[in-house]
Amino acid sequence: MDDARDAVLREIEVLLESAKALRADLRAKEASYRRMAKRVEQGLDIQTAMRSLGAHVQRQELTDTLDEFEHRRHRTRLAITAAALEEGMTIGDIGRAWGFSRQLAARYAKEARESR
Repeated sequence: MDDARDAVLREIEVLLESAKALRADLRAKEASYRRMAKRVEQGLDIQTAMRSLGAHVQRQELTDTLDEFEHRRHRTRLAITAAALEEGMTIGDIGRAWGFSRQLAARYAKEARESR
């Protein structure tokens, strides 16, 4: 298998790990939101409920996890775009395959070429 295809496989594997971490974080935050809802239903004021759950820390954790997932998703798109170009796909073909504009596909192609 050539380098571009190997890169695609590596990036997909990292993306899958990032997706796994995101799912775990979302489940944890869902449980936290349920705990907060229960506390508010029980009459606890919002400020105390938020503090008791460490809302500021949880918000930042989820933001960081989402950012990491988006970064990995972008890197995977770049690797796939680079491999597609090597296999002879046009920028128009790539845009259609992803379901976005030719202009966006051209930006991905440019970034993929520059990141090699």
